[in-house]
Amino acid sequence: MKKVLLFVAAVCVYASALVASPAAINFDNLPDDKKFEQLFLDFGNAYQSIRYPDFQHKDSKKEQLQAAKKLYSYLKNKKSANYDEKLLQLLAARCLYNYDQIKPKEVTALFSAIDKAYPECAEHHWIYGNFLVTAGNKIPDGYAELKTYMEMKNYLINDFFVEDYAYAQFICAMPFNAYYSLTNGGTIPEEKIRSKSLLDMIWNNIKESSAKEKYETEQVWKISAPEQDYHYVYSTMLGVSFPCKESWTMQLQPFGGNSPAICLLGLNDFSIDGNPVGISVLLMVYPESLYSDQFKNQLLSHMNIIKTESVEISSQTFTKYTFEDLSLYTDIREGLRGYAYSATINPGKWAGVRCEHPVDVWSASKKNNENAAEGTRYFVVNPSQNRLQEPIRLFIIVDSCNAIIKETDQLLQELFSKAIFD
Repeated sequence: MKKVLLFVAAVCVYASALVASPAAINFDNLPDDKKFEQLFLDFGNAYQSIRYPDFQHKDSKKEQLQAAKKLYSYLKNKKSANYDEKLLQLLAARCLYNYDQIKPKEVTALFSAIDKAYPECAEHHWIYGNFLVTAGNKIPDGYAELKTYMEMKNYLINDFFVEDYAYAQFICAMPFNAYYSLTNGGTIPEEKIRSKSLLDMIWNNIKESSAKEKYETEQVWKISAPEQDYHYVYSTMLGVSFPCKESWTMQLQPFGGNSPAICLLGLNDFSIDGNPVGISVLLMVYPESLYSDQFKNQLLSHMNIIKTESVEISSQTFTKYTFEDLSLYTDIREGLRGYAYSATINPGKWAGVRCEHPVDVWSASKKNNENAAEGTRYFVVNPSQNRLQEPIRLFIIVDSCNAIIKETDQLLQELFSKAIFD
């Protein structure tokens, strides 16, 4: 389960114009001279208008952009600026970038300098994360920066941060996580949510699922942006999230008619005496109401099962079948050896939240709009399917060989530690 965000009320009369700012700036540390106060006030009045890019009305925002320029220049030229002054400079830079007033590398350089000087502080991660999200081509990286801020703050945050965090999740094709954040894990009634427009966008991108309907592959399966060493292939409809590497082959198929949903991964991580050897991992998922035990029994009947046991994977109890066939793979592989895992999984309350991962919608939109003009960018966030409200049956079949079975076991242990079935 995701951590519930702990909200802290923020009261600051001096900063009233910046109350929706993503920066937790300590205003007591800002200059108290008259020139700065006027620059700060002008920027505060302009902030809401230039917080996000709006090129359609760029010409009408000249005064607001001028206010941001003046404040940015003042802080950039100030000697021995403290952390909170640097935060405010980074915030102004983020706004100026939104309208092509400064280059992205200038914002990144400023962030890097702050991060190097103040590694123990968290607030600059928030501002930079928002910059990356609005920059467009770094959306998952922006979400990662916002998440870093959350973790450094141990999820004890000011309530005005939540909307930006949920918006970043939404833009990363994570509407379930956005809803979870916006409602504080379901503890805040929807009628009390301040951002009704964001709530409406979230609900418009969550679709109910039915075992009686047929779905396209992209409705059932999604592939995440890279997270450390892995991507994730996941399905909020089926409550499945499984790690994979970009170098592996992948075949995806939705369920419909008489076919279960399928994810077939070809892994090329092994070698024997310098000879490359691959294994495969097949995930078969289907609504329990569509198939009987005959389907499972038919699959098992083709295997020479030598051992049956119970194992725990992602807090679910699986029956593990070890199978072997020495008449196959009779070369250096020393015979076929593999596993089949079977489980029936009931729908979890927050299955979508647990299974979702950030998606690089920039890359997806760029592929779908190769001839689109530069300038104003738009992203098509494909709707996510709600978890089927019935048990699903999951089959995992691992095809390996005796020569590398220990290495296979080690890899499976790592994969299963990252997998989610809910």
